[in-house]
Amino acid sequence: MAVGETMRTLLRAKQRNKCCYCGRQMVRLRYNGTPKGGFPNEMETIEHLRRKSDGGTNAPHNLALSCSECNSGRGLADWLTYKS
Repeated sequence: MAVGETMRTLLRAKQRNKCCYCGRQMVRLRYNGTPKGGFPNEMETIEHLRRKSDGGTNAPHNLALSCSECNSGRGLADWLTYKS
């Protein structure tokens, strides 16, 4: 199930529109598919702190907003290790 707009709004307010990793100010962009040239680095993305593939869920305590650069750069690192 996708994360709804209400949850995104709550996360934006909680994080003051800043990436949970690097603190970059993020923007909310909407695309159908992938834009030509890829996503901008400052684009807001949903971050599952515990990956869904590792048993994480869409529960509020497992969600944060990150910029697309940090979300894609995290790789296999644990979220807390990556943030450090």
